[in-house]
Amino acid sequence: MVKVVCLKWGTKYSPEYVNRLYRMVKTHMTVPFSFMCITEDSEGLDSEIEIKSLPDLGLKGWWYKLLIFKPGFLGVSDNEKVLFLDLDVVILNSLDSIVTYSDDFCISADDTEHQYNSSVMCFYPPKFSFIWEAFDAQKEAIVKQMHGDQDWIQYVYQNAVIYPKKLIKSFKIDLDSKTPFSFGKVGRFLRKKMPFLLPKGQVEYPEDTAIVLFHGKPDPEDVMDGPFDKYRHAPWVKSAWCNE
Repeated sequence: MVKVVCLKWGTKYSPEYVNRLYRMVKTHMTVPFSFMCITEDSEGLDSEIEIKSLPDLGLKGWWYKLLIFKPGFLGVSDNEKVLFLDLDVVILNSLDSIVTYSDDFCISADDTEHQYNSSVMCFYPPKFSFIWEAFDAQKEAIVKQMHGDQDWIQYVYQNAVIYPKKLIKSFKIDLDSKTPFSFGKVGRFLRKKMPFLLPKGQVEYPEDTAIVLFHGKPDPEDVMDGPFDKYRHAPWVKSAWCNE
């Protein structure tokens, strides 16, 4: 059994992001699983989704991800794997290869294949409770010194297995999704005022990729119906993200 977990904090993402993620997991996973959302507001979530109340620890956003390493928080058994997924991922193919890739701690790659990106993580919780315990002991200082949870995870555990880019790709970095000439703030202003300057063409469908990460902007909905700022239209997002 695999416990698939996501985090919804604040109002950045609507309940539909959680529901769509759940539907994508159901479509692309044959391994038995349950689905949990950690949140302080469960209104609008599918009734099949297990809700875990998010405690107020004075943190913001992604720092709450680290609760998945807190002993007993997820209520999983010692032999139950956890697959954590960010709300803004797009699942294209089977997740079975993600959960069976390794029995060590697995995490997606960031800008390079040597940097952690916590959009996708898979692990056995009892083995990695120290990630939470060390953070909890000094969280105020860590939050001030580091950008986000993935920086802390990489700092405290440097032996993670990083998923290959073949399995998990970044929309912004790996898919030739943006125009090579963005012209910074000036270009952003002009594209907003004059839509004909938006990039032409489409982002090619990434064959054999299990997950596409949409960390930061754009979000999946930004590019599924047309281009967004310097990013090209990706029509395949709509069918995959919305399960249409």
